[in-house]
Amino acid sequence: MRQHYITTKPHYYTTIIEATPVSLLPTPISVRRDIPFYHAKSEAEFKDDVYERYDELVTRQTGLHLADELHGGYPFQDLLDYILRWLPAADTPLAVADLGCSVGRLAAEIAIRQPASTVYGLDLSYQMLRQGHDFWVKGATLQPNLLRYGFGNPQLKGHQLTNLHFALAKAEELPFPDASLDLILNTFLIDRLPQPLGAFAEWARVLKPGGRLITVSPLNFLKTQSWREAHPPAKIFAQLMGAGWQLEDLMDPLLLDEPMDARGNAVRWKTLAFVASRG
Repeated sequence: MRQHYITTKPHYYTTIIEATPVSLLPTPISVRRDIPFYHAKSEAEFKDDVYERYDELVTRQTGLHLADELHGGYPFQDLLDYILRWLPAADTPLAVADLGCSVGRLAAEIAIRQPASTVYGLDLSYQMLRQGHDFWVKGATLQPNLLRYGFGNPQLKGHQLTNLHFALAKAEELPFPDASLDLILNTFLIDRLPQPLGAFAEWARVLKPGGRLITVSPLNFLKTQSWREAHPPAKIFAQLMGAGWQLEDLMDPLLLDEPMDARGNAVRWKTLAFVASRG
């Protein structure tokens, strides 16, 4: 049975927010095909990172997040709707970061709806970032090879968003100044991190007072130690509230179906979704 607890209703920001700068990102360590690097990713890290596998994972993520016509709509629309209900009025300038942004669908949706805002899509996978940048910023037409899934080679026409920026960085070591972001979102991320609960302190650092964090995760942890530290979810909330976070919303589960092929096979993700704010 799905349980949905709301402790605070969504509301517009009541504080005066100064105009968002063009970019909060400092000078990068390096730049590779328009993608600034804020982590010196070694060749060994590239080799070991499964999310750098273009034909396997980047193509799958492209089909899932950018090829709505193949699925009769966006498969993760319920996820997008959950995030959008926490956004303020479209003319409110915000600084927003999507951590673990993949090919940038959620970050781009916010950038489109919030033209006065600056949105940052951060990921540790260069290949994911390059795909997202080509599609959402450069306006490239993508033609992913989805033949192995029965979908063929769809042509996906890109966009040219000027308020969306992609960068390579660790979610636990962000390049943003202290108290510089109004909103952070992360989806399908915390259970991939080496220390899932440790990242929240970094996110608290970069959020402005009153800033919001939106987290959605299946909590499908990779390590036994993470299961011990963060399962059941009550352990996550105990640490957050102990660190001064205020829980505004909790939905458990938010069910998401990820299509696997043209026949309609799918993986069902039983995600935990919550919104927390800094006092």
